[in-house]
Amino acid sequence: MYLKSLTLKGFKSFADKTQMVFDPGLNVVVGPNGSGKSNVSDSILWVLGEQSAKMLRGQAMEDVIFSGSSARGAVGLAEVTLVLDNSDHTLPIDFTEVAVTRRMYRSGESEYLINNSPSRLRDVQDILHDSGLGKDTHSIISQGKLDSVLSSRPEERRSLIEEAADISKHRRRKERSMRKLASMDENLARAKVVSREITRQLKPLERQVDKAKRAHDLQGRLQELTVQLAVDDLRRLQEQYNRLAARANEADAAVELAQYRHDEKSAELEKLQSLLEQKGLFVGDLGEQRRRMQDILGRMESDMRLLEEKGKNMVSRLSEMRTQLSTMGRQRTEASAEHERLRGELSDLGVRERELRVSVDELQLKSRDCARVRKDLEAEVARISAAERKARAEADRETLAYAKLEDQIGSSEVEDEMFADRLAQLADTIANSEAAMEERSEREARLKSGLEEARAKVASLADDINAKNNELQAARRAEKEARAALSSAEATLQALRSVDAQVEKASPLAAKLAAGKAAEGRVECRLADLIEADADVEGLVEKFLGDDLAALVVSDAGAAAAIASEGASLTGVEGRATVLALDAPRAAAPAPDDVPGEPLVSRLRVADSARALLDALLGDVRLVADARAAVEAHMKAPAFTYVSPDGVCVLPDGRAHVGNVPSSESGALERKRRIRALDEEAPRLKEALDAAVASVAALESAIQGSRDDHAQAKGEVARLQAELTSAASERGRLESQHAGALSERAQVTQRREAAQQKAAEARKHIEEHRAAAKKARAEADSLASELKQKQQAHEDAARESGKANHELSDARLELAMATERRSNAASRERECASRVADLERRIKATEDSSRALDIVRLRVDPLHDRYDAVHARALEWAARLKDRASLAEADSDSLKRTIGEAKEAVSQAASALESAKGVVGEVKVDMGRLEVQVEGAINAITATGAVLDEALRVPEPEDRDAAEREVASLRSQLEGIGPVNEVAMDEYLRLKERSDYIGEQVADLESARSSLKKINAAIDRKMKNQFLLVFDKVNENFSEIFSLLFPGGQAHIEMTDPENLSETGIEVVAQPRGKRLTKMMLMSGGEKSLTALALLFAVYKVRTVPFYVFDEVEAALDDSNLSKLLDAIEALKESTQLIVISHQRRTMEQADVLYGVSMQADGVSHVVSQRLDRTTGKVVDA
Repeated sequence: MYLKSLTLKGFKSFADKTQMVFDPGLNVVVGPNGSGKSNVSDSILWVLGEQSAKMLRGQAMEDVIFSGSSARGAVGLAEVTLVLDNSDHTLPIDFTEVAVTRRMYRSGESEYLINNSPSRLRDVQDILHDSGLGKDTHSIISQGKLDSVLSSRPEERRSLIEEAADISKHRRRKERSMRKLASMDENLARAKVVSREITRQLKPLERQVDKAKRAHDLQGRLQELTVQLAVDDLRRLQEQYNRLAARANEADAAVELAQYRHDEKSAELEKLQSLLEQKGLFVGDLGEQRRRMQDILGRMESDMRLLEEKGKNMVSRLSEMRTQLSTMGRQRTEASAEHERLRGELSDLGVRERELRVSVDELQLKSRDCARVRKDLEAEVARISAAERKARAEADRETLAYAKLEDQIGSSEVEDEMFADRLAQLADTIANSEAAMEERSEREARLKSGLEEARAKVASLADDINAKNNELQAARRAEKEARAALSSAEATLQALRSVDAQVEKASPLAAKLAAGKAAEGRVECRLADLIEADADVEGLVEKFLGDDLAALVVSDAGAAAAIASEGASLTGVEGRATVLALDAPRAAAPAPDDVPGEPLVSRLRVADSARALLDALLGDVRLVADARAAVEAHMKAPAFTYVSPDGVCVLPDGRAHVGNVPSSESGALERKRRIRALDEEAPRLKEALDAAVASVAALESAIQGSRDDHAQAKGEVARLQAELTSAASERGRLESQHAGALSERAQVTQRREAAQQKAAEARKHIEEHRAAAKKARAEADSLASELKQKQQAHEDAARESGKANHELSDARLELAMATERRSNAASRERECASRVADLERRIKATEDSSRALDIVRLRVDPLHDRYDAVHARALEWAARLKDRASLAEADSDSLKRTIGEAKEAVSQAASALESAKGVVGEVKVDMGRLEVQVEGAINAITATGAVLDEALRVPEPEDRDAAEREVASLRSQLEGIGPVNEVAMDEYLRLKERSDYIGEQVADLESARSSLKKINAAIDRKMKNQFLLVFDKVNENFSEIFSLLFPGGQAHIEMTDPENLSETGIEVVAQPRGKRLTKMMLMSGGEKSLTALALLFAVYKVRTVPFYVFDEVEAALDDSNLSKLLDAIEALKESTQLIVISHQRRTMEQADVLYGVSMQADGVSHVVSQRLDRTTGKVVDA
């Protein structure tokens, strides 16, 4: 793999798109100071991911974008594309060419592309890392970086050895795994905290579940009684409603009677009121006539006052009109005089305007004549000038042709010499390339044979790793299953023990006695701990013994007495406690053989020490098939107790119990049985988990060893592949070079013959061009003299034309001013005539209005007398209407008294009706209130969740007071219980499931954490071993190369802390011949550069990367040391590609390809490439 090409666009001084194509071998970039050649190394460092502007010789990252110059504007982006030849597939990507592109915009945005596909910087680093390329490696030595190799701290110099050992990637992987481990520790801590919190929440939830069950039972009984009492209330309300309905019927009959009487009295009153209304109509008509007469009198008085006011206004208006007529007459006289003056002025201005128009026409004719003369002269001047330019151009062309022919003849002679030298060089190149191609073919055959063997080994190791990976996956699955089984068993066991402990505390008194002083050393266990029953009879035993399963078992009767005494002395503690002694004497009567059923004790497994106790408790209990068998067995042998699998229990006294009584000991025997089974199962699960963990560790260790062998084999394959590719590439280059040399020889021969023929033709035509040039110059001089005369005449005509134009402009200006004054005068004359006409119209209108007002005043005066006569007649008629109205009012008074009496009778009937209606309303109110109570009772029934039709069939309570007392008691108990968590069971199950899940997650995290630690330990071991191995190789190479560069000198590297290989620094010790230096900084500049190069070459020799870039690394070396360095470079280029930026002529002579970088006045760098011959130093391919 090698660097194939580099394309720059907008990067620093490379404003234009510039492509540099590199070949394997030594490529040298040269150019003057400031031309931009160091920008080439900066561009390679930048495209490989450099993020520090300081490392790119800038202040900010935007400095890499071309910022413009005096002749060029700034560009908006910088782009660099680096193309690598990947035909040997050194890079882990399926392309024979890999193009890495980086773009940066002036806005600060940046992007990376791999083969034109958008990528991340991390993707670029991951792809290039195994090849040894990168911004942090020492494959690119920029200006000033060489001295930092020696001046840096020992810890920083350690990166050289890590780079050669290829362990930098392992260090980065270790750092990533450590970050993951830290994150995993945080997650593990959080998971454990959550697990503890959930466990803490589970305990109170268990108590809440028991509390919810008890509250549910009480609530059921309370609901039953509530429904019964509510139905009883509803029945009582129904009886009350029936009674109110009878009262409502009676009240309705009373209302009907009162309504009849009221209607009768109201009819009489209406008749009397009709007579009164007829009388009232006559009286009202007289009153209406009086009111109308009064209105007429009022309007007449108002009209009289209005006529008087209008008369006064007319007199005032006539006086104002006479004043206006006098003023408008004066204004008309003034306007007429002004109009006559403006008419005279307008006539004078018209005469002046006509005179000016005649003058302007004469001046226009004169100006046109002058302009025509000037244009004729301009055309003549242009013609002569064009002829002169043509003659001089002809002379220049002939002179230039003559000069070109002279240069062509001289160049042909020089080219002929160059072609001869080039042909000689090509002959040498062809001979050398043929010999080199034969040697490369033999080497390629040897490498192919070794590569096939190495690939076979890699394939074998890969198959082995795959097989072991499959075994490892199976082992990990087995480990996970074993861990999950153990975690589940432990969680279940813990939960069962927790529930068991809570059940034991169900009776506060029993819990108090178990924890008291009397129980210390005396209580051996609970009764349930002694019993182990078959699964099908566990429920029967629990049902029969009930809460006695939680009884305290002691060793002797004395202990039982002590505990019982302590219990009797306790006050304020609820519950009941049972104490059993193992050695207490008990009457045990053996059962006859003919007793039905089998003893229940025979289905139990108990210790011998507790056998007598269980016989006494359950010895007389017989197990039969079903309820019928139990009853029949009791009839046969009534001294025993019989139980059946379906829960029926027949006691010796004949009572038969069916169903269950809630007990805190339900499921106790099953819980005890599961606890014992899990205790026995836990050791076996732990052993299975340990075995699975050991198997996984063994397989991981075996796989790691196989992977190391596989990595070494792949490294060997990569090395052979790289060498084979390099050999093939070199052979291809040589073949291309050989073919190019043959082709170039034919082209050079052809070009030499063409140049000779061209020179011969040039010698024939050179004199012809010299004579033609002389003749053209003479004609141009003659035309120049004639042109000067015509130009003088053109200047005179131009002055005369300018004078005429000036006079014409003045005349036009005066004419425009006169026209404007005449226009203004005409406008003012029209305005004045309009004003006179307007005044005449206004005077005429005012005179007409004055005459009309006089006529109106004469007509209004006689109206005053007529209004006075009409007013007197209206007053007389009003007096007669008043007298007639007084007589009619006296007749209607007696009729009003009769109507008053009728109204009193109607009022009494209405009062009786309202009283009856009030009774009906009260009854309805009572019925409405009762309906509300009925609805409330029905709502109370339905609120309990009962169906109304079914609830109505509930019988009456035998004793309502007792039922109400029981309801109050139940409510009191519910209040004592307090708030109940109805979702406690769901919450408990959910938290339990979450607790189990988090437990599994914690186990997985711990397993992954352990695996990460093992991986980190393996990485550390591998890094240390590889570091030691490479350190010795680099030290050996450094001593060897230093002795070549400094004959007689000695040098080596040493570790500052050999005990801590992970962090030790690297110290450089160098002693040139004849010197005893205590510090490296005491060396001269050239010695430091040569020492740093010796160390770098020692590293390169251990691990070669595809290409190296050196930026003026030999600047401080003299000729002697430069020769040594060039020898080392010559040896290094056999295995890799070198790109050297240099000013040294010796370095240029040794280059295979030479790039020249120049900068013109526009501040933009340009590149030209030349291929040089190693022996002559001359250009062989351009």
